[in-house]
Amino acid sequence: MDFKEYDLVKTKVEKDGYPVGTKGVVVSTYTGFPVCEVEIWNERNYPIDVVSYYFNELELVERDDESSK
Repeated sequence: MDFKEYDLVKTKVEKDGYPVGTKGVVVSTYTGFPVCEVEIWNERNYPIDVVSYYFNELELVERDDESSK
């Protein structure tokens, strides 16, 4: 699956001290590579970090269809 900016995602791997199931939002993608930057959120949905993930390390939670128009 390809991810787009503003997609709400959940991690499928532990990375940089963040456990499986950590939620965040895609803030940028790399052209030609299955990698994106994810703004990691804490339990109150406040941004706390930005981490790079391969697409296969993420699960889509929600996509705002308005952002793809």
